[in-house]
Amino acid sequence: MHSLSAGLDAYTPATDFVASDIALTNVKGAFSAVLGEFIALGMLYHAKKVERFMQRKAEAKWEIEPVELVSNKTMAVVGFGDIGAHCGRVAKIGFGTRVIGLKRRPEVTSDEHRSWADEIVGLDQLDRVLAEADFVVGVLPKTSETFEFFNTERVFKKMKKSAVFMNIGRGPTVQEDDLAEALKSGQIAGAVLDVYKVEPLPKESELWGLPNVLMTPHCADQDPEYLNRAMAIFEQNLANFKEEKPLLNICDKSLGY
Repeated sequence: MHSLSAGLDAYTPATDFVASDIALTNVKGAFSAVLGEFIALGMLYHAKKVERFMQRKAEAKWEIEPVELVSNKTMAVVGFGDIGAHCGRVAKIGFGTRVIGLKRRPEVTSDEHRSWADEIVGLDQLDRVLAEADFVVGVLPKTSETFEFFNTERVFKKMKKSAVFMNIGRGPTVQEDDLAEALKSGQIAGAVLDVYKVEPLPKESELWGLPNVLMTPHCADQDPEYLNRAMAIFEQNLANFKEEKPLLNICDKSLGY
């Protein structure tokens, strides 16, 4: 079985399948670069105050305001897998941003991924990292353990008031009411969102009306070649399967990634 997305939540509810010896592979690597670029957009959108300047343009209002350097910032990537590592790559190599990766097993990290972060630590250091981060990027899969992981108590109240939260993992990893309140109250400075708990995002969601949020409708990974890249991994795995060679991107169905 091959998932055409990096996330496996469409497959893991099938308990008989999870318990079987049928291999499940995914498209790890197919969307990493394009999502890394999206995170770069989010960083610049907030640091360069794009929303404010676009509003002033609409009003034909000339008002100078200083912008910020992302090279002076720290990014925390919660879920430092392949996609998370590519977010770190763009930030660290492209801008010189300090990058801290957080993951369940930091010791299981390739040398390449390690080169794209200044630190890779376990989730037990989340509080310390949140206090240092200017950008907090969520790249968590949808599992029972990650449901509403990003909420006020665990995350938002521990972030800097000047910090920006971004989510490109799965929508249900965020408690959206908590996020909306944190944005309205000034508990955090802004957000960048591509995924949501319910999609399409209901019109009554407060997130639509918040000026400090950059939102896209779960399409940040959809450049013109995204499906071709996803299918290329399946094609290689099909050939490997027929020739009894090891498969690429075998996932742990019990963990959900």
